[in-house]
Amino acid sequence: MNHMKLWMVLAVAAMVLASCGNGNKKEDAWVAPEHEAVTRQLPDLQVKDSVRLAGRQYVYEILRTPCDSLAKVKDDMGDLYLDNTIRLTIRRDGNVFFDKTFTKATFAASMDKSFYQNAMLDGIRFLKVEPGQGLVFSFAVSYPDSDMSVPFLMTITDSGSFSFVKDENLDLEEGDSIYLSDDGV
Repeated sequence: MNHMKLWMVLAVAAMVLASCGNGNKKEDAWVAPEHEAVTRQLPDLQVKDSVRLAGRQYVYEILRTPCDSLAKVKDDMGDLYLDNTIRLTIRRDGNVFFDKTFTKATFAASMDKSFYQNAMLDGIRFLKVEPGQGLVFSFAVSYPDSDMSVPFLMTITDSGSFSFVKDENLDLEEGDSIYLSDDGV
């Protein structure tokens, strides 16, 4: 019986030594799979609504379109995004009153260069009628798939001219959004 125990101890020792192998051998390290960069885009978005100002009806139509002729924007993962154009058309009493296509370049002078290079024109939303001033819209230039954005307020006057300012006083309740999302909200 002692002979049998000796053989078992020797067999176990041989297995342990065999499993250890060469002590100089490097272990294979886990390597994260490489991230394949892809080009993404926000979906086309179209919104149409109407408001009244000084007894006149204004119908606005917003069309956001990804544009492959604009410079692409890269996110933190290395994915590229097509930047967008946003066309705003406003009809007053049935006639075209305002029609302009915007890009993020419209707002470039009001943004930090680093932010500008890594951001895209994300959304627009009608905010309010401002009696005596005009129709107020809010634009967002933001990092792709991020909450980091620079908001702008644009006012379109009764004469059809427009001006915009950086919205330094964005005061929203949690959960509110002033920008169009992919579902039009």
